[in-house]
Amino acid sequence: MLLGDTARAEVTGSAQVEVSLARIVQALWEGSAPPTPFPMALAYDDAMVYVALRRKGRKLAEAWTEQDQGLDQLRTALLDARGRLMQPEQPDTVELVIAHGFEPVPYDQRAAAFSNLQRGIRGIELRSSSAVSRHGPTEMIASNRSFERILQRFVEQQGLSGSDLSNSLALRRFAADQFLVSLGPAPAAVRLFRGKRLIEPDAVTREAVAALGQRLALWMVRNVRTDGRITYKYWPSSGRASSANNMIRQWMATLALIRLARWDEGPALPALIDRNIRYNLRHFYRESDGLGLIEFDDKVKLGAVALAALAIAEHRNRADFRAQELALRRTIEQLWAADGSFRTFFKPAERNDNQNFYPGEALLYLASLYRESGNDALRQRLMRSFRHYQDWHRAERNPAFVPWHSMTYSVLWQETGDPALRDWIFEMNDWLLGMQQRAPGAYPDIDGRFYDPDRPHFGPPHASSTAVYLEGLVEAFRLARATGDADRSEAYRLSILRGLRSLMQLQFGDETDMYYVSKRERVGGGLRTTVYDNEIRVDNVQHALMAVLEILTVFRDSDFRQ
Repeated sequence: MLLGDTARAEVTGSAQVEVSLARIVQALWEGSAPPTPFPMALAYDDAMVYVALRRKGRKLAEAWTEQDQGLDQLRTALLDARGRLMQPEQPDTVELVIAHGFEPVPYDQRAAAFSNLQRGIRGIELRSSSAVSRHGPTEMIASNRSFERILQRFVEQQGLSGSDLSNSLALRRFAADQFLVSLGPAPAAVRLFRGKRLIEPDAVTREAVAALGQRLALWMVRNVRTDGRITYKYWPSSGRASSANNMIRQWMATLALIRLARWDEGPALPALIDRNIRYNLRHFYRESDGLGLIEFDDKVKLGAVALAALAIAEHRNRADFRAQELALRRTIEQLWAADGSFRTFFKPAERNDNQNFYPGEALLYLASLYRESGNDALRQRLMRSFRHYQDWHRAERNPAFVPWHSMTYSVLWQETGDPALRDWIFEMNDWLLGMQQRAPGAYPDIDGRFYDPDRPHFGPPHASSTAVYLEGLVEAFRLARATGDADRSEAYRLSILRGLRSLMQLQFGDETDMYYVSKRERVGGGLRTTVYDNEIRVDNVQHALMAVLEILTVFRDSDFRQ
């Protein structure tokens, strides 16, 4: 067994090991005698050692060694890696893995043995008749490669036959102690869990959440290009941005920047937001017969139209874009039906899917208009949609539905006090709590994310999902507290804290988190998609930022207690 129920204590209760290891690595690097013996806590009968030498995230050299034991093995690995340095640059950190607990994996059982949840915790060894390839957990996190991709690459390189791999390929998996050691006058070692420090539940304080938000905001601001476009997707391992795009998520990012500007009164944000809005409108907005359309990839989605309208409506210079907002509103109204439903695509007209997403986004914009105007005809339309989509959700519940409708009906409830809206918000979010994952002992880093492995049809775990559910939950919490529902407010409060811990676990917060990242200014503050997939997508960050801003507004200091 890799880690038992005491995994969290084993990971975090190793300060003396870290101090000793830092001194040993520094001494070995300098060629002097280590000041302390090799920590017994790291002595394994079957150990192999991996080191990677890095400077500002770039890997300069690496080496595996399996000879000797303990201190001698570490010395050999460091010397081997040092001998492979190809340039005069000297490393500032040593990525260190002590592999142990090797066990064979039959080829036909590889899927279970090498699941995604094992990435970054276990390593893989592949052996053919002529070659052996070994990949430790920190390397897999740094390269963002799955077990299956590593296997496919080895098979291709060795020219192995796919029909006979069970005989020509031997697989083993292994456990690993992971460390990052900084070299220098004051060497230090950090024990890693899946390539990052493990965030403990009691670390979720107001100050820590504010710092989480500040780093999210920094990523957003840094990733607005000079022409106004926001980076949609970025791969930290390769240091490249994707050419993909999604206008729903782009306009949500604009909305996040606008809401951030309410907190930050500095002179830079308004100009940056204006540049971003004008870029989006210039490249993706058009009109047809008086209707405002957000078009990308030959599609016009209700969600993109609605979020563009909502972003404009919340912008401090809203009047500058009044014509576009009114045209977008006309499109939303045209896609609304008398029974309260929405057609979700203007183009292609035959599409009407994504009902769990786009109508809620449209209703949130219309609810904001009702809050401004108090127009009773608009209220009646919103209530007709409320009844229609209440039946829709009860017939086939989906977590993606919950946050958008929770935010919508929270606005309506604050204006009308209608108990039906209150009860529906509670019903949706009570059900949603069952989607939040309690991590087993071996995987404490996934605790608090919203994903149910027993209901995979709702989609894979994703930072943006956890973040947007927090946006809805904070509205449910606000409502429970306002109506004196102590049991619900406590359940929602605890769920929000656990979700915040999950987001903190996913953030690239410091140099330790970015031990393999060379372009750190593009990555710092961003959120990994999962603990084992370091891709940053803009909605990971903007949903988290909007959730954090609202939580900091609604939560009292005492609400951050565990």
